[in-house]
Amino acid sequence: MSSSQYQPKRVRRDRKRNRPSPLPLLASALVVCLALILIPALGRMPDGSSGAAVPPSSPPVEAATPSPTPEPTPTPEPTPTPFDFTQPAPATEAVEMDYFSDALFIGDSRTDGLRLYSGITGADFYCYKGLTIFEMESKQVIELDGSKYTVVEALERGKQYKKIYISLGINELGYYNDEAFHNTFASFLEKVRELQPDAVIYLENLVPVNPDKCKANKQAYYVNNDRVAAYNAIFPQLAQEEHVILLDVATALSDENGILPADATVDGVHFTKAWYQKWLAYLMEHTVDAEVYQAGVAAAEGVSTS
Repeated sequence: MSSSQYQPKRVRRDRKRNRPSPLPLLASALVVCLALILIPALGRMPDGSSGAAVPPSSPPVEAATPSPTPEPTPTPEPTPTPFDFTQPAPATEAVEMDYFSDALFIGDSRTDGLRLYSGITGADFYCYKGLTIFEMESKQVIELDGSKYTVVEALERGKQYKKIYISLGINELGYYNDEAFHNTFASFLEKVRELQPDAVIYLENLVPVNPDKCKANKQAYYVNNDRVAAYNAIFPQLAQEEHVILLDVATALSDENGILPADATVDGVHFTKAWYQKWLAYLMEHTVDAEVYQAGVAAAEGVSTS
């Protein structure tokens, strides 16, 4: 056997003896696993919460209760200035003709002339030739639904009006009892207010006469301006006492001498068409609002309107 073929016999070592033991590795792995298991568990608080520092929770903030929105203070409606019954109706802007659609005129033949010749439309008329204040409850001359009634009966049975115009006195000039005229007129005005509570009541004073025309037409001796003046002194008293509106038609339809112009009358007492139209124009330019009137009545009677 040649030396090149000789191989020294190697001694086989026990590989088991020289191989590293796996136990340390297993132990390390076990420690790592236990650490992975225990560390999170140890980090928890006894109550199960995490051990990490948690900022203390803030106390719950109560939601702010919204303040109630204050209700707006209602703006009070302006109180109308009460009408002053010691003064006649002041001049106002002219109304339209339909203002008279709910108006009633009470009077004698002069008022009938207003109905016929002035051009007024829409109004009703309780008037009659020769009618006097002393006949308001006795003379049945007002026709309603085919029957005739006194003025007071018609006011009670007929419709309700928003404006009532009263013109009486020319036929009473010969009575020569001013106290009776005053008292009877006052009683009638009270009755009108009672029967027509929603109406603005206008009381017209007496337009003077024309003395020359009266004489030429043989009017009665008592139809004169002294008697007219006596009654015209009573009308302001009635307006103030009974809380009705005085209309100073006497001044509006008289001339600078305080009498009815000759060219404004046909007989010294009654008017021409142009003067009836002038009368209507005055009425349209001297009106009082219903609220102002009612406030005046309440103030005069000491009644609160609030």
